[in-house]
Amino acid sequence: MTIERILVLEREGAGGESLEQVLSSEGYHVLRARDVAQAARLLRSGPVQLCVLEIHPAIVDARDLLEKVRALHPNLPRILYVAPRDLEPIQHLVDWGDEVLLRPAARSHVVAVVQRYQDRYRLNNEVERMHQNLYGHESAEALLTEPRGLRELVERASRVATERSGALIRGPQGAGKRLLARYLHEQGPQKHGPFVVVNCAKLQGSLQESELFGHEPGAFPGAAETAPGSIELANGGTLVLAEVGSLSLDVQHRLHRFMQNGSLRRMGGQRSINCRVRVVSTTSRNLQDEVALGRFSPDLLRRISTQTLTTPSLSDRKQDIGLLAKRFLHEAPAYGVSRVNNIAPETISALTVYHWPGNVEELRSVINRAVLLNQSETVLPQHVALQFSNEREGALQQAVGMTVADMEREMILRTLEKTKGNRTAASKLLGLTTRTLSNKIRIYRAQGYHVIGGRKKRVQPPIVQPS
Repeated sequence: MTIERILVLEREGAGGESLEQVLSSEGYHVLRARDVAQAARLLRSGPVQLCVLEIHPAIVDARDLLEKVRALHPNLPRILYVAPRDLEPIQHLVDWGDEVLLRPAARSHVVAVVQRYQDRYRLNNEVERMHQNLYGHESAEALLTEPRGLRELVERASRVATERSGALIRGPQGAGKRLLARYLHEQGPQKHGPFVVVNCAKLQGSLQESELFGHEPGAFPGAAETAPGSIELANGGTLVLAEVGSLSLDVQHRLHRFMQNGSLRRMGGQRSINCRVRVVSTTSRNLQDEVALGRFSPDLLRRISTQTLTTPSLSDRKQDIGLLAKRFLHEAPAYGVSRVNNIAPETISALTVYHWPGNVEELRSVINRAVLLNQSETVLPQHVALQFSNEREGALQQAVGMTVADMEREMILRTLEKTKGNRTAASKLLGLTTRTLSNKIRIYRAQGYHVIGGRKKRVQPPIVQPS
């Protein structure tokens, strides 16, 4: 992928050569918006590879726009175009951008900034191409049919996939429920349609209803335009409701009505919209117990569990641990950078002894960490021992009496020590975004803690000075 379409939010009559003129003359397809509402509409009009957004104190809904950009296109670079006098009034928005460009910017500076992102796209494409050449693109079928402990489950899933009725996938956290849901999509009649995943556990309050059913302007404070929900976006394909037990009862009742008649209304809307969607739900809870406690709708449970599959825990299929460990070795972020290229047989034996409460995802994390921190070519038992019983029990005893914030700080500081201050590596091990990790580091330094690596001052997006 290269940068072809750039969304530009820029006022009329700003004086000098506009960003639209500069970028158009360089051969880019520019989608120019005059206001926030138009910019939001253009975001949904097709693929966009870069955003350049003029931000100033008079834009009262700038925060809403930046949130929408991040929600719709999490990896879309956001350049904030700001006059020097406006930097202080809009300081609270600076962290929402990837870079700040001071206006008026010289043509050469604008071209140089965009070219830098163009080079980044080309580099990412080359890395992806090399990865595909090495490992290929594995479908859910390839990932599921190789492990011996899943063969019976996959055979049953193959039959379930041909249905259009609701399916429920049960199993512990990290056992591969989402991968199994993708297998149902790939093997089913809706395989050429969209595959949309909603993590219900991360949605709070009214966001659940808006995320699933969409909303019309004025449906709630801040709803300035029409937004389709995940059900509409999945029309003709599969909607996966991860941790469906986290939905509120009100949303459960609305979802049950949709599954009954196949139509919905957006929040604040008056017309019915028909959608043909297969709903696949996943849960790590016992939903029958949730029904008994009054926290889950029995009618919805009957609808979503027409077909039920259960993913086994990793401790129940230990014959797959060696195969998975070798696969995760080659998929590790540090593979090809560190010296590690194989796993010793005695290490596989050690891995099979452990009970793996975090299942497949915990095994992946252990292998990722071993590849990153190991200095030799082979992963030996001592390289994975940190994860297991004795040291884990010792860590738990040491944690008694500490607050959660204290434990989080110690974990982050020790991980940074292990990675020698490499924030990208540390964020992957900790399961945090680099932005979140940087914010926590800034807080710890302000509190007087010594943090290895990185800059000593507050991290902010770079500011390009005009020539």
